[in-house]
Amino acid sequence: MMMRMTSIKNIFIVLVILDLALVGFSLYKGGLWLINSQLAFISSFLVTVASYFSYKRLIDKRVRLKMESFDDRSELDKIEDPYDLYSEDEVKEDLDLSEVIKEERAKIVSLKESANNLAKSVGGLFSPIRLLSYLFLFVSFLYLVNNQKFYVLPYLIGLFVVPLSAMIGGMIKR
Repeated sequence: MMMRMTSIKNIFIVLVILDLALVGFSLYKGGLWLINSQLAFISSFLVTVASYFSYKRLIDKRVRLKMESFDDRSELDKIEDPYDLYSEDEVKEDLDLSEVIKEERAKIVSLKESANNLAKSVGGLFSPIRLLSYLFLFVSFLYLVNNQKFYVLPYLIGLFVVPLSAMIGGMIKR
């Protein structure tokens, strides 16, 4: 947990520095550069944060459900060995090649299971906060285009600040 918070803190620091540099450069280039770059930056930031929280919530929910149904050991085993460190795994040594192939084919995820997994993860894709962030991106883009204020280069630079800061912030070591 400490390492993740340090990483997020580094990313946020790099994000602020890059955005301040972009604001300074945009002020030098003119007001339309500032509007384009900052609307794109805010849109990109909102989409990234909304995606992070929606998928985090989805994963936490699935982990919680998996943890509730996973542990089928007796209560005494749970008390003596809460992390299941001392259980013995069965080792199969004399397997025929055809049996190994059958077992491996059974492990391959079927189409039905893939569809089921997709259905479970749609909640992260269509979460309300994520949809609102994409709506903001779309509306801000339409505003710029309809009012003849859209410039491609500052808009793309503004969109690129968030992924660049995540890449740089992730590479920074403590």
